Amino acid sequence: MIRVRIVADDVDQADAAASAIGRVLTVTRERRPRPRRSGDGVTVYLNAELPPVDLDALDRADARNRCGRGDCGQYVPLDDAQAVPTVDDDGVRYARWHPACLRAEQRDRGITG
Repeated sequence: MIRVRIVADDVDQADAAASAIGRVLTVTRERRPRPRRSGDGVTVYLNAELPPVDLDALDRADARNRCGRGDCGQYVPLDDAQAVPTVDDDGVRYARWHPACLRAEQRDRGITG
C-alpha cells in the first residue's frame, strides 16, 4: 500500500491533485479534506496501490524485442533469446535473436562457431 498526503491551499486544489494521482495509481481510500492546524490550507490523505501490469504484454509490444534477423521479425522471449551486438538508428545495442535464426545467419555468412 502507498500512503499519500496532499497539502493544498484549498479543497479544489486537493481534489485536482487527488484526481491526478488517481490516473496513475489505484486509489483504495480517500479521506475527507481537513483544515490544517496552522490554518493555511487543507490536507487530504489517500491510500493507493500500483495498478496490475501485464509485463509479458509490454515485452511483446516493444519492437526491440523482435528477432534481429531480417526475414524473421518474430517476438523472442527473453528466456530463449541470444544477445547479439547490433547497430541500428539509435547506435549499438544488444538485439534478441532466436537461436535457430542466429545459427542460420552464421551459416549464411560462413561464420563457424
